[in-house]
Amino acid sequence: MLNLEAIYEKEKDRLKTLINEDPVQFVHRFKALEDKEVAGFLSSQFAYGRINLFKRFLDELFSRTGDKPSDFIKKGDFSPLEGIYYRFQKSKEIVRLFCILKEIIDRFDTLGGFLSFLYRGDTREAIWNMRKHLSLEEKELTFFFPERITSNPMKRWNLYLRWMVRKDDIDIGVWNFIDKKKLIVPLDTHLFKIGRCLGWTDSITPSYRAALEITEALKKYSPEDPLKYDMLLCHLVGIKGDCSGERGRLCEKRCLLIRGCDFTS
Repeated sequence: MLNLEAIYEKEKDRLKTLINEDPVQFVHRFKALEDKEVAGFLSSQFAYGRINLFKRFLDELFSRTGDKPSDFIKKGDFSPLEGIYYRFQKSKEIVRLFCILKEIIDRFDTLGGFLSFLYRGDTREAIWNMRKHLSLEEKELTFFFPERITSNPMKRWNLYLRWMVRKDDIDIGVWNFIDKKKLIVPLDTHLFKIGRCLGWTDSITPSYRAALEITEALKKYSPEDPLKYDMLLCHLVGIKGDCSGERGRLCEKRCLLIRGCDFTS
């Protein structure tokens, strides 16, 4: 039987050293709550593709917004963003995103204030309902403010929620209007492979159903805080363990979850 809690406790201090290998590092760069919220939103939303590439982009983005990104948004002069882009998001779309962030902050003071206004016990519904309250045209900025597509696992939004809701040395826990046991795993390719390998999901695609099933599996180990294992699984098992999602000869050498000392009968 997998003793995930014992593995987590053993590796917990090591996880803190991985902050600089994760997009959450940008949240920790700022001191003020409103700046952490903005940094968290932007970092999570652009956390796709190769990590060295989106880290380079985020370094450039925050060098342009300065050390008070919330104030940068409130001022509304986005000319410093001219020419910046990342993969599918060109400069025009990024500037438009900042305009929408200004609209949110002008009306609700903070990003957390906006989500709190919409939240009624279901984070996915709150995120879907954002479009109704923003001056967005049809199909505009759907990458950041998704339409109601039930299969969407909302990986980047769930990552942001984990950072803002949970409280430990990694996640900053500044939102108290959502219970951490209500969070859904930010389903990246690593966690999906691990989930399939361990039988936590039988989904063939990284869907919302898969994210929900993996979350429910993690609740068996920590009912009140299932996402406490996310960094462990993503970084130490998925990335550093080079998990392929299939059992093989190398698993005992690479995988924390397979090695004999991490199991109890």
